[in-house]
Amino acid sequence: MAIREVKGRKSPFIVYWNNPFTQRRESKACATRKEAEKLDALMLYRLKYEREFFLRQEETAGQTQPHTLESVLYLYLKERNLALSNLERTLFAVKGLLAAFGSTEVERIDMPLLRQMQERLSASGNKGTTVRRKLGIIRAAMAWAHRQGLIERLPTFPSIALEEHARYVPPTQEEVSRLFAVAPDHIRRVIVLGFNFGMRVGQSELLRLLWSDVDIPAGIIRVPNARKGARQLWREIPIQHALFSLLQEWRETDRLAGMEYVIHYRGKPVQRIMTAWKAALRRAGITRHIRPYDLRHAFATEAIRAGADYGTVAVLMGHSSPVMVMRHYQHVCNEQKMEAIEAIPSATGQARVCADVYAAMCTNKKGL
Repeated sequence: MAIREVKGRKSPFIVYWNNPFTQRRESKACATRKEAEKLDALMLYRLKYEREFFLRQEETAGQTQPHTLESVLYLYLKERNLALSNLERTLFAVKGLLAAFGSTEVERIDMPLLRQMQERLSASGNKGTTVRRKLGIIRAAMAWAHRQGLIERLPTFPSIALEEHARYVPPTQEEVSRLFAVAPDHIRRVIVLGFNFGMRVGQSELLRLLWSDVDIPAGIIRVPNARKGARQLWREIPIQHALFSLLQEWRETDRLAGMEYVIHYRGKPVQRIMTAWKAALRRAGITRHIRPYDLRHAFATEAIRAGADYGTVAVLMGHSSPVMVMRHYQHVCNEQKMEAIEAIPSATGQARVCADVYAAMCTNKKGL
């Protein structure tokens, strides 16, 4: 596999590969390097997992063939123009389905066949949520084929019962402080941007944040929105006054080092943080399971507890609807539960606990 640039051509980037069956060198021209890199990744994937693609390509050269599930999926993904990492994850997610059903003509895909796909995924140990996600990729590709006129009808997909999501308790302010005290610099930045700004901790947002997105004089960070239904390419999050000096210090350090990414390690952008994250948890003496993404949950919880409305929190987190915040991100704390209970009149006629007495009770409980 290789990418070569031939200047002076309309499509100057040429992707080369060797057909594993004919041993002939094949190529395809692309207009941009980004397109060439995506094609290069796709062909590498096919060479590793779908070598039969090159056999079918040779056998059917010059013939008009009906669209298969595999061909429709590739056409759909090509039009979506996903980021390279998302493209690889999507192809890996449906690898098993393509191996078993990829050669099926799309016009022949119906409810019984889709149930077979569902049963195959479940038998492979996939949980209900994962089955829904993988079949969702197939559903999206079929819907695209229907819109393009490649199939006359859109098959009915089987319903999959919703599972109860695992509940993760977000880190408390005390746990966040302990983590920050012992974490290396790049994890400290993850903690601040996740906990205080509610960014998605991963390649979709936080790890691709540039210093050019941080406007300290204006007091805002322009966060590139993840491709999850957001209507805007980016959103603005105000910078908390207490964090101005820290962000200025980090930016000046990186300016002198010539670093454009906010999260970096040893002079390079960070791709994954789990090893450093787990090491920081151990140093902080935190034994319970806390994910980096739980910083985002903590942001929502603390904002709502402080009195922010759901709509504002949704905007700050990059959601198009506050329903997502209500459904997935608010973790009601024990203090909030106690406040709700104390607000209810007593059935025995006894007076409710006044605010000062309640505050003293909470203080005494924390001191135990």
